[in-house]
Amino acid sequence: MSMSKKSRVFNIAIIAAIIMLTTSGCMFSFRSFSPDDYHGDYPELYSAAINSILGSSGYAHSERDYDSEITVIEEDDYGRTLFLYYENNIVSTYSLVISQKSDDEYTYFYPDYNFISANKNDFQEAEIEELKEKNDWDTEIDTDKCIRAIIVRKKGEGPVEIDTIMEFYKWALRGDAYSFKTSIQFFTMDDYSRSMYFGYGVHSSNRQVVMLFNPDGSYDQYEGVMELRDKYNYQEQLEAFKDKNGWNQPYE
Repeated sequence: MSMSKKSRVFNIAIIAAIIMLTTSGCMFSFRSFSPDDYHGDYPELYSAAINSILGSSGYAHSERDYDSEITVIEEDDYGRTLFLYYENNIVSTYSLVISQKSDDEYTYFYPDYNFISANKNDFQEAEIEELKEKNDWDTEIDTDKCIRAIIVRKKGEGPVEIDTIMEFYKWALRGDAYSFKTSIQFFTMDDYSRSMYFGYGVHSSNRQVVMLFNPDGSYDQYEGVMELRDKYNYQEQLEAFKDKNGWNQPYE
C-alpha cells in the first residue's frame, strides 16, 4: 500500500473515532449501549424507587430503552428528598417518592406510603402535602420507622427460579397469562428473604398481579397472590397483602 493510501486510511480511522467519542455522550443512557446499569446521578434515589413502586424495571420504555428519569423536586432541612420517578410503566407511570436518607451502602425510606402515583405528571398540591405529612417532612429522621435497600445501579432478577415463577404466574392469570418471562419482573425482598414479583396479563385483560414467595421458593397459590384493583393507588392493598403473608417477620 502506498504512503498516500495509508494516510487516507489513517485519517478515516481518526475521524470515525472522533465521531464515536462525540456521540457516545448522547447514546450512553440507552440500554442498547449499556444494557444493565442506571447511569444517572442519583443511585440512592433510584434504589428507593425500584424497591417501592410496583412493576418498576429499572429503566424507561420507549422505541429504545433508556435510563429512568429522576428529578429532584425538593429537600427538607433534615436531608429527606422528594423526587419524581418516571419509566413509562403500565403501573405507576409517574411517581413522586420521598427518600428519608442514605449512606454509602443503603437508602432508607418508609414502607408502602413513601410515594404517590398517577398516569400524568400532574400532582395536586394537597396530594403532595399529604405525602410529606405521611413521611414526617421537616421533622427529625427516625430510622426505626424506615426500611432500607442496598444502593444499586441495576435492578436484580430476584432469588426464585424462573420456572417456579412462571408456574405461579400462569396459575394466577390462567388464560390471560403470557407464555414468556418478560411479562414478569422482580419487585423486592424482605429482611428474611421472602420475595415478591410483579406480573401483567395480556393487554386486552388489563390485569396485573403480585406474587409472594417464601425464602425456600415455595408459595401459597391462594394467599400468596394479589391482583391489583388500581394501577395508581394500591398502597393500602399492598400493605394488607404483606401483613397477611408475614412480610418482614421471622420465617418459620
